[in-house]
Amino acid sequence: MLAAVSLLWITGCTKSKTTGGALTATEVYQTQNSDVQDAVADKNESEIDNTLDQLQVSNYSTSSLKDAPILITRTITVDHPDSTTFPKTITIVYNDYEDSTATESFVKNGEIDITVSLTSGNDQLVTRTMVFKNFSITTDSTTVTVSGTRTVTRSSLKAKFNGFTSLRVTATDNISANLSYAITKTGVSDSLKFTREVTKVRKTYLHYNNEGGLSWQTIRFKNVPAEDTITWSGTVTGVNEKGETYTKTVSDSDPVTMTFYKGTPVLSAGTLHLTVEGTTSSSFTFTFQEDPDHPHMTLVTVTNDANGKTKSFDRKISRKFIRWW
Repeated sequence: MLAAVSLLWITGCTKSKTTGGALTATEVYQTQNSDVQDAVADKNESEIDNTLDQLQVSNYSTSSLKDAPILITRTITVDHPDSTTFPKTITIVYNDYEDSTATESFVKNGEIDITVSLTSGNDQLVTRTMVFKNFSITTDSTTVTVSGTRTVTRSSLKAKFNGFTSLRVTATDNISANLSYAITKTGVSDSLKFTREVTKVRKTYLHYNNEGGLSWQTIRFKNVPAEDTITWSGTVTGVNEKGETYTKTVSDSDPVTMTFYKGTPVLSAGTLHLTVEGTTSSSFTFTFQEDPDHPHMTLVTVTNDANGKTKSFDRKISRKFIRWW
């Protein structure tokens, strides 16, 4: 879910409108290319976050994590499987580990080493530093190999009670990464390569209603996704497989915002600025809003900053990882 913002461009389109003249083919390529780079990146990184979340809930006991019953193809070790000893060293080793979704199968190989430490001794404020070692994901005949380091630091976690009626939990994560990607495909001699440096702030606002009694002994909170919000701001700088340098910036004052419509994640607000330096240098502004005619979709407007040409289209966030290369 937290990576869904980067999957925006590889999902279906339902309508489009162009004003001031159409964007050129090069401009469309530049705007879409940098985002599919991030789709590959965030797909890899978010799955690691999910595993670490499971470990944290179980006090870093690996017995709660399930693998194939016949052949163990993923090995997870924790040097201190308890809730009190930090920093911890977690090692995840994949050996043809199949991580499947409803529509596609992913096979992982390699190793990821994670150091988990606490901020100011607070066991809720955790820093995770992930080092990717010969780590790869293969889907179909295509392999994505990742190297580099990603760090996620939870700088704030607050809970606000509204009596016994409801609860709101607010979490702030600072994300930095310096990663390289190589993409190879069977029967293709060239390997596509790109890099990605990240400095982001992710804020999550989770809402819960009490479905139990009006006492601390009987209180029972249940999450209400329709009221949840996730925002992102910061900068991503990379070099795509064409050798072009791109920079994406989202300001703190106008963050990209995700809400939920009947359980479907929707980018409902925010502005993103993209610059591309290459054979043809360009600058674009993206604005996001919930489509009033299709609340489960995002209305995206792309503006060429140099000439004012725009293109508007719908996008629906999908959790499906579509092969784009």
